[in-house]
Amino acid sequence: MKQFYFSLAICVGLTTSLYAQNTVTVDANNEQFGYANVFETAANGGGFVFGDSWGVPDIKTVVDTGANTLTLQPNYNTYGDGTDPFWVDQSTGLGNKLFEGNTFVEDVSLAGSALTFSADVSAFTIDAGYEVVAFIKVFNADFSFLKEENAEITGTGVVTVVYTNVEPEDTTVQYGFKVTGVNANPDDEAAFGSVVVSAATAGVNDNNTINVAVYPNPTAGNVNIQAEDQITSVAIYNVLGQKVVDASPNSASFSLDMAPFGTGMYFATVTTETGSRTLKLIKE
Repeated sequence: MKQFYFSLAICVGLTTSLYAQNTVTVDANNEQFGYANVFETAANGGGFVFGDSWGVPDIKTVVDTGANTLTLQPNYNTYGDGTDPFWVDQSTGLGNKLFEGNTFVEDVSLAGSALTFSADVSAFTIDAGYEVVAFIKVFNADFSFLKEENAEITGTGVVTVVYTNVEPEDTTVQYGFKVTGVNANPDDEAAFGSVVVSAATAGVNDNNTINVAVYPNPTAGNVNIQAEDQITSVAIYNVLGQKVVDASPNSASFSLDMAPFGTGMYFATVTTETGSRTLKLIKE
C-alpha cells in the first residue's frame, strides 16, 4: 500500500502560490511498469534508436513483494544468444546498444501536487559502467511533454527526489528507477552486481498526519469532509494560493457547497487537535 503524507508548501516570488505535498516511497506491491529507451553506443554516434514499453522482468528488475524490495540490474535480456548484430557487436562479443531500463509506478492521482519520492538503498554492488537513477517524471495529457527530476544513486542510504514545478497541464506522474548502460552478456550477471531498494522510513512529522475522508470528489455541488477527531479549522485555497474558505467547524464533519466556485482544482487544509492534512478537491 502506498504511503502518503501531506503538508503545505509556499513558493514566494513575484506571486505567492500554494500546493499540496505528497510523499511516496518504494512499495513492491504496487503495480510496476517497465519502459526501455535504446541508444547507439558512443562508438556508433550515441543516437536515440527507439523507446517502448517493456516487461519489468525483461528490464531485469526483480520485484520481491514479500521483502518489499526491487533489485535493479543491467539489462541482459536483449543480448540473446549473441548472434544478433543489432544487439551484439559480432567482432567483440560485447553489447551493441546503450539500454535505459525504467521501472516505475504510474499514478494519475498525484498530478497537480508537489511530490517527494524517497527510497532506502540497502545494497549497491553494480558495476561502475552503469548509472542508476531515482526519478519523478510528470507528463501532460498526450505524453508529448515531460518534466523530470533525478537523483543519481551512488551507494547505500536514503535517496530522495523532489518535484515542485506543479502546473495545470500535469496529468500523469511516474516515479521509480532507471539503469543505463551497455546491454550485457547474461554470463556476466553475477559479476556486474545490482542495486537493492526498499521503502524509506517515514519521517517524524508523518505521525501528525490525520485520517480524513472527502466525498464526493470531484463534485459539482456539496463536498463533505469527515475526520476521526473534531475538526478545528478548514482552509481552502485555489491554485493561485488565494484562500477562498476559512471555517472553524468544531465538529468531526464539515460540508461545503462548491456550486459557486469556478471549475478546477482546489486544496483543502483540514486541521484537528492531533494534526493536519492537505487534500486536493476537484470542482466539476
